[in-house]
Amino acid sequence: MNKKQLTDLVIIPTLKEIPGGYSEQAVMAIQMIIAHESVGGKYLAQTNGPALGIIQMEPATHLDVWKHGDSIKVNARMLGIITSESSCTPPPEKLLSDLRYNVFMARQKLFMDKGRLPDNAHDMSVYLKKNWNGDGKATPEKYLNDFAGWV
Repeated sequence: MNKKQLTDLVIIPTLKEIPGGYSEQAVMAIQMIIAHESVGGKYLAQTNGPALGIIQMEPATHLDVWKHGDSIKVNARMLGIITSESSCTPPPEKLLSDLRYNVFMARQKLFMDKGRLPDNAHDMSVYLKKNWNGDGKATPEKYLNDFAGWV
């Protein structure tokens, strides 16, 4: 997937719709997640696992963000992801077909960590290993290399 088009047409506009969602650091975080998790948008579903979308979010994580995210329902209503009459959680399969929803969910997951997003790519890779990948196999170096290699 073309990084510049995805950034200019989806990532930045979506982050700007979310209160407190946009910053250069947030753009870098979303780009780094996509660069590593789906090889720059190459995969929409994990080949040997349950993760979905260009952010490769697992259904259990998707549910956890909806269940425990402080601002997710208010922000989802503002962006028209859910209606004001409904508090239904969209299915995780929405990640397969909606680029904007991928950015929204990634940002909402990152909001769950109350710390500031790092200012540089190296520190961001360490942050994402801890706050996105957790016990997964990725290393900060892999995040950094995938991000640097995604054109």
